[in-house]
Amino acid sequence: MTDTDLQAGLEVRAGGLTPEGYQALVTAVGWEPRSTADARNLIINARHCVSAWANGELVGMGRVTGVGVSYAHLTDIAVVPELHGQGIGTSILEHLLRLVDRSMSPAATVTLNAVPGAEAFYRRFGFVASETPGLMTRSRGGEA
Repeated sequence: MTDTDLQAGLEVRAGGLTPEGYQALVTAVGWEPRSTADARNLIINARHCVSAWANGELVGMGRVTGVGVSYAHLTDIAVVPELHGQGIGTSILEHLLRLVDRSMSPAATVTLNAVPGAEAFYRRFGFVASETPGLMTRSRGGEA
């Protein structure tokens, strides 16, 4: 499948993530396994949850947690490794940020924990490193 074919068949949407899909993505990216009950709770308790589909197959996800309209934390942003570098992570992050920006106050704080080596990717979206290792923040609108 070419990059063009993938982009033509890519759909990122709110919802659509099941506990089984969550578990499959966690396994694919090598994260610590989660039980079905834990995966279900993480999905249900997310402020926003998005899933990425390529030609009908689940290939990525992302979640937003947070309290009220003043704080959001982006988490569980994952793409199956064999499809890295094809714009799926970008599409997931753009979708999550649109959802956050629509529901948050202009003074809101948005954070995420970047895995080592991914910081440059997140900087493209206005995130900057904080004093806490791995923690990155973004003002609503993407201005650092």
